[in-house]
Amino acid sequence: LRLAARRIRTAAPGGRSGMEGAGTLLRQCPLLLPQNREGTAYEGFVTAQGRDFHIRILLPVDFQLQNARIECSWHLKKILHGYRHILKQRLHSCPDLVSFMVELKTILEIALKNTPDQHIPWPPEYYSCLIRDLEILGWNKVVYVDTGLTTIKLKAEDSSGRQHLITLKLNAKYPAEPPDCIVDFPVQFTISWMPQNSLIDIYN
Repeated sequence: LRLAARRIRTAAPGGRSGMEGAGTLLRQCPLLLPQNREGTAYEGFVTAQGRDFHIRILLPVDFQLQNARIECSWHLKKILHGYRHILKQRLHSCPDLVSFMVELKTILEIALKNTPDQHIPWPPEYYSCLIRDLEILGWNKVVYVDTGLTTIKLKAEDSSGRQHLITLKLNAKYPAEPPDCIVDFPVQFTISWMPQNSLIDIYN
């Protein structure tokens, strides 16, 4: 198993086809959302110890895990660095993506418990700016905010009246840097960000 800051190439026997198992995967990783209709791409966050870590999973058209590609953030790669051999063992023993994600979360929980806490309090300006933006946007559009005010879920409605969920993962430099944005749209969603932008611009 090769852990890279943006890519982990994986090999595993078998895998679930199509959207089969998507519901189970959503229950295990509620912040990991399908990115296309075919069910071959997932992006979002894996949660452990109350913290969210960005991850992206790309499956081949035949849904065989031996050709899957998993990308992760530099932070997650650093935390799992000493557990690569365990991940490789679990990967070969897991029959499908759901099982592997369960194992990954368990290993991540252990890794975090054995990692010195390097958390630095975020600046007060971050919280005041975020609260101001949420008030301008309207709390009626907010369906979830975590206790650390770093993960936010917004509900939106398209021109056809369909409901969608926008998941935002912010960092301490918001709004100078854009949040990670995960949506359940059937098409690719990209944002253009400037330091003067805010959550309102993403929502609009």
